[in-house]
Amino acid sequence: MTRVFGSPFPAFPASPSPSPTRALAALAIAAMPFAAFAPAAHADEAAEAEQRSTIVVTGHREHDSNPNANPEAPYKVEKSSNGKFTEPLRDTPKTITAIPKEVIEDIGATSFREVVRSTPGVTLGTGEGGNAFGDRIFIRGFEARNDVYIDGLRDPGVTNREIFAVEQIEIVKGPSGSFGGRGTTGGLVSLQSKRPDFVDNFLVAEGGVGTENFWRGTVDANYRLSDSVAVRVNGLYHTADTPGRDHVETERWGGTVALTAHLTDTLSVGADYYYMRLEGIPDFGHPFDVTTSKPYKVDRDNFYGVIGRDFLENGADVASLRIQFEPTSYLSFNSITRYGKTYNHYLVAAPGTVCRVARDANGICPTGGTSVPTPPNLTAVPESQYTLNAGSQRRWAGNEYWANSTSATAEFDTGGISHTLVLGGDYAYEKTTTRTLNIAAFAEDSAGNPIAVPTAFVRNLLNPNAVLGYTIPVGPNYSVAPITTKVRSFGAYFIDTIKFSPQWTLTLGGRYDTYDLDFVNPSATPSRLMTSTDFMNWQASLLYKPVEAMSLYVSYATSSNPSGEQVDGSGTTYGGAASATINLEPERNKAWEAGAKYEMFGGKLLASAAVFQIIKDNARENIGNGVFNTVGRLRSRGAEASITGTLADRIELFGGYTFLDAKITKSQTAANVGRRFANVPRHTAQLLANLLVNDRIKVGGQVFAQSKITGEGTTSTLKTPYIPGYVRFDAVAEFHPTDRLELRLNVLNLTDKRYYDAIYRSGSPFSYIAPGRSATLTAKMTF
Repeated sequence: MTRVFGSPFPAFPASPSPSPTRALAALAIAAMPFAAFAPAAHADEAAEAEQRSTIVVTGHREHDSNPNANPEAPYKVEKSSNGKFTEPLRDTPKTITAIPKEVIEDIGATSFREVVRSTPGVTLGTGEGGNAFGDRIFIRGFEARNDVYIDGLRDPGVTNREIFAVEQIEIVKGPSGSFGGRGTTGGLVSLQSKRPDFVDNFLVAEGGVGTENFWRGTVDANYRLSDSVAVRVNGLYHTADTPGRDHVETERWGGTVALTAHLTDTLSVGADYYYMRLEGIPDFGHPFDVTTSKPYKVDRDNFYGVIGRDFLENGADVASLRIQFEPTSYLSFNSITRYGKTYNHYLVAAPGTVCRVARDANGICPTGGTSVPTPPNLTAVPESQYTLNAGSQRRWAGNEYWANSTSATAEFDTGGISHTLVLGGDYAYEKTTTRTLNIAAFAEDSAGNPIAVPTAFVRNLLNPNAVLGYTIPVGPNYSVAPITTKVRSFGAYFIDTIKFSPQWTLTLGGRYDTYDLDFVNPSATPSRLMTSTDFMNWQASLLYKPVEAMSLYVSYATSSNPSGEQVDGSGTTYGGAASATINLEPERNKAWEAGAKYEMFGGKLLASAAVFQIIKDNARENIGNGVFNTVGRLRSRGAEASITGTLADRIELFGGYTFLDAKITKSQTAANVGRRFANVPRHTAQLLANLLVNDRIKVGGQVFAQSKITGEGTTSTLKTPYIPGYVRFDAVAEFHPTDRLELRLNVLNLTDKRYYDAIYRSGSPFSYIAPGRSATLTAKMTF
């Protein structure tokens, strides 16, 4: 793995890569202090803790189970972890896909990206020249890479997120400006962290081995120090190669510690710290074949990077402080303050367009050498001699931020009408620092002899040799002033849930936001761009319950996209700060949704369905000669259905289907009208189904299907590039030899299907190839 030098963030000291043995030993040592307290808390202590709980549940509850889920149907989440949603999910007039950690385990996911890969209505995007490589996602067709929240606060910066300390993931679909502030055009993603538990003391240790050099170990330890103080510690070490890919690997290690103290019967405080590091070799997949407008049919494991130069490093250090005050059972105050630093460093080769003729003496493909048919002045070579350039997408960025969210929730009646009113405000300061990379001109071979580093790397299409045999020193270039982006944002909101009767509920919400951006690029003209804007967003919904188990609703919501909203982006294409758009008004989004939710089998199974439409009326668009105006219109229209929970006490289900018709409906460029959004399939469907054979054995699997997705522009053959649709199968089996030991076997991509996650949006695209078949065996021990 390539090592880099000279991090510009002194808060992140260099961490040596631990070996699997040392890392797993460290996890075991960290857990030892908790092992002594493995016996469950006394019954009277558990009763006291339940009185403090905000959710009342019945049935048996596993030690580390999700407190928001139904204890008899762990796939069915009863309530959002977001305090802005005050009603159970069944009675929330919005589509929310809540993914508990039990589902995450059964689908074999170990990262946020892997969870998204199995979620209908959410698709993956690529890291491109103008946006960061990391967790780039689209919800209902719209960009959402900066609409990820952790415990109620926006998580700025685009990185590759881990999920070892996550209790559940919620995908809130549809414009959510009243709930999340800026952006959130297609929705937002909310991650809930694991918090101290006052019901039980427990220690859960997991160790996994698998194909492709897979090793993973986690520890989740909770201890009640006293009646009023509890602490929870999580640890992780993970290393693996990517199935079906040469040279692509990742290594991750991290930990969290969280403490909660009930200072009085009405006042609680909590604090937590999150530490995460990732190193690896990134992968931009396969080149495209312009004759078919699909990814080239090369060997699946062909890697077009530069081993000895390419690298990926992510890190996060985040500390949070929470205060909860409940003076009465009808009034509560919540506040969370966070300080964090994250970084995203990488240099990765993107496969270039295939050259079909002989290159010149300087290794350059002649003009027209990538075209089909080959121009008359050039001579085509056999396919075995096709070549391409290994590009150099790069970033050395760090993000530092302060944020606070404070809210009050009050329950009261007015003339026989009940209200649950949430009033709150958010403040955030974000600073992103981005430096250019310094790639050494000379390196040393194994004998210490100097080697001139090539300015370009050419790979054979069918037989790429990615290994240099030496290491090129790479690091930040301190001789050039960095690009800095500073954002200050403030939001104030209200959400009032008004119950006229047990059958009728009206929810009204509004939010006022300010967005101040200061962008400095010393190498550009102009070197400084500034904007200050404000905007209001609204939402209203009406819900009717013909019977207690059913909810029918209609809703209307808006959101706004200020200029420069995508802080990791550069230029107009990627939503970053640009002189052509900095002074434009925010884009405005409006949406309606109508849906139904119905509980069955004693509340253990929830079925949902909805139809929706999102319209962006004033999309920013180039009207000619680099001049932009808000004259475009985008529309996303579709339908969703889902089912979650347990059927007949024996069958666990978690699935959904999304139909999405997302396209441009108005443009200054006539050829764009009717064009579909890039990286957005028309159909996606998923179903995880498990059979509980008996109290100790569970078997099942997952099927995921997706229709084709397209890129943007056209290739040299004037065709729109696309990646084909696919169907993927996974399998899972669990066996509990004892009450404390669980063995879980996951086989992902059971048929070794070759499919692609995303396509680069251009007429010269590349495509992310998804992992091949893999198998892991995980042992989970509970004390």
